[in-house]
Amino acid sequence: AFLPSEWKDVTTFVVMILVLYLKPSGLLGQSATEEKV
Repeated sequence: AFLPSEWKDVTTFVVMILVLYLKPSGLLGQSATEEKV
């Protein structure tokens, strides 16, 4: 896990994109999804 700061930023960015893509309501919480459905 010894990565340059640049790779840390890239990894964080990619993880955020994946979370938003896989779970659009993940940042808002599960309750938000249950209310809409």
